[in-house]
Amino acid sequence: MMIRFALAAMALASLGACATQPEPCTTEWVQYRTDRILGKFAMENRGLVNDLRRLTREDGRVDPVQSVILAAKTEDIQRFARSFETVVVPELNSAIAQCGRHENFVPAFTQFLRNEGVPEASLQWIGPILAIVQAMQADGQLQSSPRP
Repeated sequence: MMIRFALAAMALASLGACATQPEPCTTEWVQYRTDRILGKFAMENRGLVNDLRRLTREDGRVDPVQSVILAAKTEDIQRFARSFETVVVPELNSAIAQCGRHENFVPAFTQFLRNEGVPEASLQWIGPILAIVQAMQADGQLQSSPRP
């Protein structure tokens, strides 16, 4: 019985070695870190990402009903963008900084949404809203509210 336990422990240890990070600053390492950071964020925000996907109909036009539904979720969209900016971007920057490069919020956020399947028409619709929210926050006109 003790021998089986020892063999099982050795097998698990060798499997763990396969799951280690790639060599830092390689393309594989950057992709690995990005996937881990963005994957977690995508799972935590799956509902809103799906709402953004549904914003554009199959014919490529913005669905007016979905746009009204999303307009009613302004605070959720603000929290979504704010959490991306305050959690994801610093984590990405920390990972990338080890290699001497920094990511910008807007391109990273836009690419994240594209990778999650949000159509370009939806990105064009949500972009101005996010810009207004950021400007209002910078001017102090809009205060961050904690998530319930």
